Amino acid sequence: MAISRSVTTTGEYLARLTEPPRHQASGFGQDGPEPGVTVLIPTYTAPGNDRTESLRLCLARLHDAARVAGIRRVAVVLVDNGLSIRDARRVGELLRGSGLTYQVVPAAAVHNGRYAAARARNEGLAYLAQLPAGSALRQPYLMFLDDDTAPAPDALATLHAALREQDRAVAACPRVVPVADLARWPGSRAASTAGPRRLPGALRREGGYDLLSVTAHGSSVTGRTVGLLVRQDAVLRHVCEHGPLFFEGTPFGSTEDMLAMGVLSQIGELWSVPAAEVADEARATPGATRRQQFAWGYDHAWLARALAEAGALVPGVHVLAWQPGAGWVHCHLDWGPYTGFLINPEELLLGCRLLDTLCADRAVASQVFGERADRVRAGTGALRAVLQRWRASAPTAARRPRADLPSLGNRDWTSLRDGLDALTGHLAGNVVGSLDAAPYFLYGARQPDAPHVPSPR
Repeated sequence: MAISRSVTTTGEYLARLTEPPRHQASGFGQDGPEPGVTVLIPTYTAPGNDRTESLRLCLARLHDAARVAGIRRVAVVLVDNGLSIRDARRVGELLRGSGLTYQVVPAAAVHNGRYAAARARNEGLAYLAQLPAGSALRQPYLMFLDDDTAPAPDALATLHAALREQDRAVAACPRVVPVADLARWPGSRAASTAGPRRLPGALRREGGYDLLSVTAHGSSVTGRTVGLLVRQDAVLRHVCEHGPLFFEGTPFGSTEDMLAMGVLSQIGELWSVPAAEVADEARATPGATRRQQFAWGYDHAWLARALAEAGALVPGVHVLAWQPGAGWVHCHLDWGPYTGFLINPEELLLGCRLLDTLCADRAVASQVFGERADRVRAGTGALRAVLQRWRASAPTAARRPRADLPSLGNRDWTSLRDGLDALTGHLAGNVVGSLDAAPYFLYGARQPDAPHVPSPR
């Protein structure tokens, strides 16, 4: 079994997202008396940021989590996604001292001048696919981690238990907790007491990919790649037959996990396990946060065009509006050639005013947005025009309630990652990406969930 390494075009990959889920009717069966786990971790040398220390913490916490879970067979496939000679040597020392079975897979997966996690993960999957079934590196379960993430002590046990109990589940998703410092976690916050629940996923039997709900509520709908535990053989079999799991062609390489979760939902059910926590180290500076969020915001807008051209979206303008007492309402309008998405117009109006204020002074705009300042200014004007048109046409929009989406919560550290810089960067990415994707657009950051999240109906 081997994964084809031929380049998958945008259309070929996204065509898989136009079909409804094909869940296995009879389930996946038992995993044997002594299951093991393979952990796939891409790593690279980031300019001005030593990631080997966070990788050391990741491996140490992984060892602890496996011990708590009673899993003795743990293998690490580490993808060298551009390590310097010095860091490659240090990573080798970490792996040798970890006591874990391991293999380093070279990738150097550079895309548009950036180290692309999608291609690195695909390289790791390709390596695993060509191994014999009895290889110590190829265990029944596969976990995805990054080099700046770490599982809580009981995370692996909790995720493993969820997959054992849900015979038709192909993936169990943890609760991803943004933290300022991996070394100070876990123990700084109470774990969730909520039980596992099936995620609705992004694919709909009518209408294809539900981009509106995914960009609005992210892991509440699809889960995330970080800390994801999957059934390895089922996933490798699917990607060998249908193509790579992760799409490598997004402009900034920042939304491949959204699409991958859609592919996984073709194989089996997706389950959220909030009691299992995995920490994700937040960006250290406001500028790094804005750059990261700009990439996510830009790629979300790019997806609106890519998915529409692949026939995976319902044409027209889609608006997700919050109405107190009624909850989320999906509004649909015909704006001629436009296909677009607005998430929480009231918040977008405030964000538009914020960008207007920052862009009013060219010196300030250049400090915040760098060489993209003029594009952010032009894109903000386009957003303003879209919001004005929405306000004028809202009374005529077709409406339906979205009771499947969680109630709106407050903005805080957990929901907004790093605060105002994250919202500013994300919306800036939206407006520039929507300019480049015209006549398609998408505006809106992920919405925070209320503390008590209802199960999807």
